[in-house]
Amino acid sequence: MQPSDAGPSVSLEGRHPQVTLHPPVPAKPPRRSWKPSRRRTGVFGVSRWEGTGASVAGGLLAAVLGTALHGHVAYVGSTAVPAGAVAALLLAGAVSVWCGLWARNILAAALCGGTAYVVVALIASSPKTLILTGTTGGTILPVAVAGNMWLFGLAVASVLSVAVCAVVLRRSARADTR
Repeated sequence: MQPSDAGPSVSLEGRHPQVTLHPPVPAKPPRRSWKPSRRRTGVFGVSRWEGTGASVAGGLLAAVLGTALHGHVAYVGSTAVPAGAVAALLLAGAVSVWCGLWARNILAAALCGGTAYVVVALIASSPKTLILTGTTGGTILPVAVAGNMWLFGLAVASVLSVAVCAVVLRRSARADTR
């Protein structure tokens, strides 16, 4: 019988095969040359301070633009429609929802709506503003209706925007966990 070239050149008789009890340890990832930021960030990389700043700025913007817009009255025939007040409320609600969803926090939406309401209340309580709600007489001016809609409707729009943010963020969180 001739030796086969297919086998090992060294006899394995009497030797134990090499047994590995633990898997090999993977190499450590390379260290970062920079330190990560300590600020808390959301999904979009928005910190608490950025969300707060955007909410206050959005509330100020919504209050100023809504106050300028709410006095526009459209007439359909002889009927006055406070279209400016409706548009101002939609604007304020949209800005509040945007702030809350951008910051991924319903408190940001509440802060935006609250800031807008405080600014509008300060403007309305100024002695130099034109408030027509205290007029005497039998007819109610359409501008007075628009002013009341803007002043009191802003609170409703703020609460609704917080509710919309809560629903959307809850659904988003549920979708992220699946």
